[in-house]
Amino acid sequence: MKHYSYARDKFIPTNEVNLNIIDNFLSIVRGYQVFTFLKTVNKGKPVFLDHHLDRVLGNAKSMNMIVRQSKEEIKSLVQDTLNQNKFDDVECNIMILLAGTSPIDSSALITDMPVDLFIIITPAKLYSSKYYEKGISLGLFEYERSDGELKTPFTYFGGLKAQHEVVRGTNYDEALYTSNNMVLEGTTFSFFCIMDDGMIQTPPADGRILRSVTRLVLLDILKKQHLSIEESDLSIDKVLKCKEAFIASANRDVIPVVSIQGNLISDGLVGEHTKSIMRLYQETINLI
Repeated sequence: MKHYSYARDKFIPTNEVNLNIIDNFLSIVRGYQVFTFLKTVNKGKPVFLDHHLDRVLGNAKSMNMIVRQSKEEIKSLVQDTLNQNKFDDVECNIMILLAGTSPIDSSALITDMPVDLFIIITPAKLYSSKYYEKGISLGLFEYERSDGELKTPFTYFGGLKAQHEVVRGTNYDEALYTSNNMVLEGTTFSFFCIMDDGMIQTPPADGRILRSVTRLVLLDILKKQHLSIEESDLSIDKVLKCKEAFIASANRDVIPVVSIQGNLISDGLVGEHTKSIMRLYQETINLI
């Protein structure tokens, strides 16, 4: 199925979207871009779009980007772009990208030109059902992202290294960042664990991790259910002693974790608390 995207003021087939190395020098060569990534459900309805727009525009502001469109204009353009596509058989992923253009200084590092807006539509990425039913394993990787709250290409270099070192050629399904003996986040996901007393814990969004939209929404869901939830520093030793664990991201939703660095979590089976949280999250997005 052909998908259509929005690129520089027009709708074109997704496979024709491109960045020009001259016109988008700052984006391609300097990494001057921010983006957000989400999916659709229920035949083309974007999941938590307002939160994603708030985050990407907040990131753009922190990087001194000039964005021509307002939040409401981008929101409307997202819907117009989705209307170019069909959702009879498959949902899609949406990447909203703000890409830097041409520099104006001799060092080619700054510009006074607005960024280019891209709304890129691709087929939804589906994960194996076994991950949700049986859980996944995580391997630890010592790394802390610089400017952790920014969702921009240069903050993913550590993820590339982690995939090669921890995931590729090992039995681990994903990599979990640690720093100074503390657990932070995954390469592309947030991390949660459940302690023996039922307390759900996750590392704080204190600038060292991405302020994930899925994490934000999930925290809100759990609080509305009056579940015990705490944002706190998590040592590796504490995490390895947890009763249950799971990860969360925009395209994965909630996936159970059954082992970390080769250590089984409890009995190595998906826990009942995690199953309940998975259901709560699915019920929430199914209402969109």
